[in-house]
Amino acid sequence: MLNLIVAPFDYNDNGEKYAKRIVRYLKREKCEYSVYFSPSIDEMNTNVRNLTLDNETEFVVIGDKYILNQFLNSVENISKIKLGVIPLNKDDDFISYLDFETNPITAIRNILERQVKPIDYMIVNDKIVINDVLIGASVELYEIYSQYKIKNALTRNLVIMQYGSNYEGIELTFDTKTQKAKTETVFDLSISNGGYNGKKKQSPLANLSDGLFNLNYVNQVDRAERKKYLKLFNKGAQIYDERTHQYWLNRVKITNADARIKALVDGQIVNYESLEVSVVEGGLQLYNTKTNEIHFAPKPEKKIETKPLEEIELEDEKK
Repeated sequence: MLNLIVAPFDYNDNGEKYAKRIVRYLKREKCEYSVYFSPSIDEMNTNVRNLTLDNETEFVVIGDKYILNQFLNSVENISKIKLGVIPLNKDDDFISYLDFETNPITAIRNILERQVKPIDYMIVNDKIVINDVLIGASVELYEIYSQYKIKNALTRNLVIMQYGSNYEGIELTFDTKTQKAKTETVFDLSISNGGYNGKKKQSPLANLSDGLFNLNYVNQVDRAERKKYLKLFNKGAQIYDERTHQYWLNRVKITNADARIKALVDGQIVNYESLEVSVVEGGLQLYNTKTNEIHFAPKPEKKIETKPLEEIELEDEKK
């Protein structure tokens, strides 16, 4: 039986609107289902936890990457579930990168075909992360941007223009577990399972099916160049900049001497003393909501996670 988990109305009213349309379709098709409307994120998480403790295994989440993150971290045993995702809008980062169907009726129709595709997810400390982790200037700017009443490309660029030169960087130590730790002063950093963030092509070469995450970062940037670099980051063009360090890894530990690391994790700001990031390859059984096969970004030519961190920076073939 399909269990529909709906984003709370106060979070996004599209959740309930889409759910009602989907329910009408399921009734017409005489499908067995249950639908769960929740007044809050906490209530939604409690419903999910109880359902999985009762051995329910089929779910459809009507939400975005944040709601999906909350759902996955409430599931008792993620290896036992199969999941469909219907986005709240066509611009959701995670669904957009999968190139999934955004029309709710077409999506539920395809979910009912029960075609499953395994995809990767990340573990950050003890939590599941489906899309990405950011550290550095992008997090500081996001925190400012999130306070704006009007959120669009214009206000995002305004934040960069007003505040993009202010961030001085953070000293981070990277440890791949098998190599000597390396300390860098980092201006901006992303760890990507999916390739989009905030509708931007943050990591165009990220791949959801290779057992690796894409880590890219830049060391401290001259003040006069910071805004320009952030604009590159907003387009995913930083991967072609010679200052960018880029790696594909399956595990890394990131620490800071002050034990204070502010990160943006699947759209939510979280403060850490340290981060341990790993990948679970093919760990999420996702119902395909495309008529055709799921599209993924190409795999990197070399799996480089076994090499020393200082030796695995990719050379830009276009230069």
